[in-house]
Amino acid sequence: MVFLSFRIYGQGALYTWIRGCQENQTRYLPDYLLAGRNFSSNLNAVNNDSMQYTPFILNRKPVRYVLIYGDDPERSVGKLIWSILASPDHELKNIDNIQDLIDYSSSSILTIIVMDQARKNIELGQKISSNPGFVGEVIAFDDVADLGGRMDLMAKGFDQAFSRESLEQQSFNTILLKKVEKAKNRQVNLIMQEEYRRFRAALTASPDAFIVLDSDRRIFFVSEHYKRAYPNVGKHLVRGLPIIEAFELGRVEQGIVEGSENYEKLSQFWRQLNGYVEFTMPDERTWRIKAAPLADGQGTIITTVDVTDVLANKKELEIKSAQLAEALHKEQESSALQKQFIGMVSHEFRTPLAIIDGHAQMLERQEKLDPVNVKARCKTIRSAVSRLVHMMESVLSSNMLKTGHMDPDPAPFNLGQLITELCTEQADLFRQDAIFWDVSGLKNPVVLDSKMMTLIISNLLSNAVKFSSDNPRIDVTARSEGDAITISVADNGIGIPDNEIPQIFDRYFRATTSTGIPGSGIGLNLVKSLVSLQKGSIRVESRVGQGTTMTLHLRNLNS
Repeated sequence: MVFLSFRIYGQGALYTWIRGCQENQTRYLPDYLLAGRNFSSNLNAVNNDSMQYTPFILNRKPVRYVLIYGDDPERSVGKLIWSILASPDHELKNIDNIQDLIDYSSSSILTIIVMDQARKNIELGQKISSNPGFVGEVIAFDDVADLGGRMDLMAKGFDQAFSRESLEQQSFNTILLKKVEKAKNRQVNLIMQEEYRRFRAALTASPDAFIVLDSDRRIFFVSEHYKRAYPNVGKHLVRGLPIIEAFELGRVEQGIVEGSENYEKLSQFWRQLNGYVEFTMPDERTWRIKAAPLADGQGTIITTVDVTDVLANKKELEIKSAQLAEALHKEQESSALQKQFIGMVSHEFRTPLAIIDGHAQMLERQEKLDPVNVKARCKTIRSAVSRLVHMMESVLSSNMLKTGHMDPDPAPFNLGQLITELCTEQADLFRQDAIFWDVSGLKNPVVLDSKMMTLIISNLLSNAVKFSSDNPRIDVTARSEGDAITISVADNGIGIPDNEIPQIFDRYFRATTSTGIPGSGIGLNLVKSLVSLQKGSIRVESRVGQGTTMTLHLRNLNS
């Protein structure tokens, strides 16, 4: 918006008009220049030499009025007052209605009551001055009152009383200007107090514990929650107290000893008032104090928050995140291994099935069957079937373990008899002169899971047979010492490299020495899991080209 300022000099009085050209209305003009008068004629009546045109941008400010009540029709008092107080900072209003006078008085910096001869307006001083929002002064103009009469007016609530003779004195202009200036300051202070009251009310309602400091690092405001946090020193945290002194008061209540780690951290923070600091109290609660500068360098706001639960949740989230990342990594590894396993098992299942089918076809085509040949082929078929059954049992048991659906069911049974049966079965399928067992040192019965022990010993025997040398020898021994049970399966086969022994029980892992030998890589993983479920352990001893010994250490589960 563009404004023009017209300064007109006439009869020694200065008048200022502010005209909003785009709005086509006049701002801050005395009422007597607007009421029933031709604005253009007033301008034309002015000497052009006394007129100056100056671009002027008016910032909106709080409304301030100079009120005149009881003026004559010519507005003579208003003209005189405006000649002294003309300014864009306030507006002169001539009031003819008492209610309007009361309503406008809360924004008035100066109210002038022109007394009539009957002095009917004498009660207005008290009415206006008693208005809670009134910060100005009430002045009476009374031509007939002597000194005693003017004293009576002041007793009725007027701040001062003048006669028309006083208006002609140069000192009156100075008095009037000073009164207006003081009233403006009071109005600003009242606004600031009201803003502070609202500010304080808003901050008091906040659930946070905080301190507001001024630019000199002195306390400006302390929230109620902060005072509750420090009940002993809260009453001493008053406005104007240097924050370092407040810290020294508070740290005593908190039990922070001078020279301690917390003291050093907090002392540095309160001196710098920058960033944040976290510290843990003896009750194991962790607090965070944070400093944030206010706009335009007006001060600093300090917030205090108990972050114990936040940090605990953060730590828990980090742990869970790490667990999820680890689980994802394991799942990705497992997925890759499962793909490898599926391909391996598909091949492993096809091989014994092809053996069975091939020998069955040969037996079917031969018209005359040689008993020795039949016996040999039947042995091969049984071996292939046993291999299939063993593989399926291992896969099923391994999956049951992985899904948590397999728990030990301990009961008394003859472990020596079980080992003898399994070794005999394996010898029938492999070679009668290759497998030797000794269970004489075993005290029967034992209390273990017989199904799990069957899977364990079968897998160890199968591996020993599978990885044997050209002149195989497999030794199985079992003995008891009190409740302790030791079983070992030793072979003289291909062995396992030293650097691969730690991985030998991993699911799907196969030693490099097993290349070309059928297998799924789940047998030993299954063995270790079943042994662990029965609270036992397994140890491996092996040398490449010399053989491997697997030793089980178990205890009766009723001990």
